Parts: sequence; structure tokens; C-alpha cells
Amino acid sequence: MAKADGLRLLVVGVSWPLETFLERLLKGLAQSGILVTLATRRRPPDKWLQESNIRWLHAPSWEQPLIPRMWQLAAQAGWAVLRGPQDLRTLRRNVRSGSMRERLATWNRLLPFAGRSWDAIYFPWNSAAIEHLPLFDLGVPAVVSCRGSQIYVAPHNPERESIRHGLRETFARATAVHCVSEAILLEALHYGLDPARSRVIYPAVDPDFFIPAGTERPGDQDYCIVTTGSLAWVKGYEYACAAVGQLRDQGVPIRFEIIGSGPEHQRLLYTIHDLGLEGCVRLAGQLSADAVRQRLQNADAFLLSSVSEGLSNAALEAMACGLPVVATDCGGMREAITNGVEGLIVPVRDAPALAEALERLWRDPVLRRRVGAMGRQKVLQYFSLSNQTAQFVELFTTL
Repeated sequence: MAKADGLRLLVVGVSWPLETFLERLLKGLAQSGILVTLATRRRPPDKWLQESNIRWLHAPSWEQPLIPRMWQLAAQAGWAVLRGPQDLRTLRRNVRSGSMRERLATWNRLLPFAGRSWDAIYFPWNSAAIEHLPLFDLGVPAVVSCRGSQIYVAPHNPERESIRHGLRETFARATAVHCVSEAILLEALHYGLDPARSRVIYPAVDPDFFIPAGTERPGDQDYCIVTTGSLAWVKGYEYACAAVGQLRDQGVPIRFEIIGSGPEHQRLLYTIHDLGLEGCVRLAGQLSADAVRQRLQNADAFLLSSVSEGLSNAALEAMACGLPVVATDCGGMREAITNGVEGLIVPVRDAPALAEALERLWRDPVLRRRVGAMGRQKVLQYFSLSNQTAQFVELFTTL
């Protein structure tokens, strides 16, 4: 691993609570010796600030009462004038358009970073890099992460047209661009990504935490399918429910549990009701990591029905638990799963194909065990947290 002790890394664009995969990564970087500063609106929990090599920079929200908002802005400006006049002049070039309110809001977003010093800036999301574009002018090496929704989905949203131009500009100005899969890298080329600046570092899970169950499930129980993820349209849950309904109608004693929360909760409830699946589909809500692991260990198979993914962390967690995975052929999933080896791959938006793959696993317990074991081996070889941390440390220390 590259020498990381003392390297100062600013992380911009995160909020509390952190996504699980970011929490693991940032803690791993701090444990490797990198001094990680998290710029967030809310103060991190005390347990985070008690960690060695983790610091907090207050990046206040503009959406607060007028008096405290203006007082905070004045304090930030005073700090910048005293400690970073050159940074102030650099940032000022980017705050010349828009209404007075818009300019003040931009200053509120940028001033916390003036007059301070880091060795590198990390934007875990493309949108965070676009929102803080003027920080690229400070002369600090910057790394931007490309993930599924912000490359495959957001550029095609009419309400987010600015992201298409923003992707091109941040790709042109970033020192390095991290892609979560080769598939994401290829898609990002359409928005001007220079392959010479790109680096594929796969998502990762902790295989010492996500472990197989100690005992095998009895064969006379219901066929238990589980999935985890945000309740969002990109997860394709309507296709998953349709597949479960087909198997139920064929006499398969199936139960399907969906773990997660999100904006599509009510619509998914309607889908379950319309298909008459109240007796075999359950929305479990948001669960702790320990509870997710328990559900994975107690299931027979994991179902990923997404229409878009970078490379699913949830599927990797299931694989680490030795759970056979049925996944749609989206994003970089074929980089994690060879069809018929570490899991089964089916076409996107194809409920009958999902049902057929799930039924194949149900009828063949030997296949389930073999696929699950191969999936865990794949995680150990390519998707372990230690490997991912080492690659990020090398990336940041060689900028």
C-alpha cells in the first residue's frame, strides 16, 4: 500500500447518515493514515469525531432563518479575508451572475473552503462536484466518483439538464475520475471522460462481517427471497413482484422481503395490492447492518431486479453471505457475476425471466449451494473492503 500517513483529504458532498458503502470507505481511509475532513451541514456523531484522523468542517445550509444565515456568512467571509485572500479572489471569479440571493447562496456554499489547506479533494458524487465546481480553481488535485444513477439516469432527466454540461466540465477539470465499474467508464466516455484520467475501483463489502450462515436452512420451509435497496423506480421492484406472483401462481411456496425505504413506498404498496401479493411480499423498511446480515443468512436467494445500476453493493453483500443471486443484466453486474457461476443473469424488465431463474434455484438446492459458494469466493478475490481501501489510498497518494 502507498504511504498515506499525513495526507490531508477533504470530502465534499456527503450528508448524515452516510450511505453504508461510503462509511466503510472513509473509515478505511482514516485507518490507513489519511487525515479525512468531512464537509457537512450537520455535525457528525460523536463516535465519528472520536475516530483518529477524522475531522469535521461545517458547511452550513442556506435554508435557515435570515439572521443566523447572514451572521454565519459574515463570519465565513471574515475568516476568508484574514486567512485566504487569494482563495477569495479565485472564488470571486465564479460568483458574478444571478440574483443577489443566488450570489449569496453561492458564497455560503464556497466560503467554508477558503483559507484552508488540503492535499486532495474527493467528491463521492458527480452532482457534488458540479455543485462545487469553483473549488476546482483552488489548485488542489480533485477526484470525482462516477456511480450508476448519476451517469445512467440523471443526464436523461429533463429537470436535471444542467448535469449533462456539468459532467463534461468536471471530467475535463478533475485530476482523476473514479468509476465503480468498466460499464460506468464506457458510459462516461459519452460525456467527455478522458480514459487516461479514469480509474476503475470496484465497490466493496467486508467479508468478515457479511458471512454465510452457520447452518443450512431446512428444506421444508417456504422459498425465501430477499432484496435490499432504496424504494426507487430504478430498482425495478414491479418486475420483481410480477415474478413472485408468477411463481406463487405456479404453486411455489414463496416469500419475498424488500429491505429499504424511499420515495416509491406508496406506489409499491399499490403494486403489491394490485397483484394480490399481500400474503407473500413484505416491505421491511430500513434495517441496521446486523439485521440485513441476518436476513441474508436466513434467505434462500437474493433478487436484484434493477433497470439501472453501477455495480450493486447489495448484491455483493448477498454474495459475501454465500447467498445465490439472480440479477438483471444492467450496469456492471456482469463484472461481478458470470451467468451460471456466481449467480444467474437475466434481461432487464423481464419478469418471466426473473421467475424462471428463481424457480431454477428453488428446484435445485445443490445449484444454490454451489452458486452461493462461488459468489463468496468472487467477493473475497475482487470485492473485499481491504482491496478497495488500498486502491483508493494509492489513487490519492499518487495524484
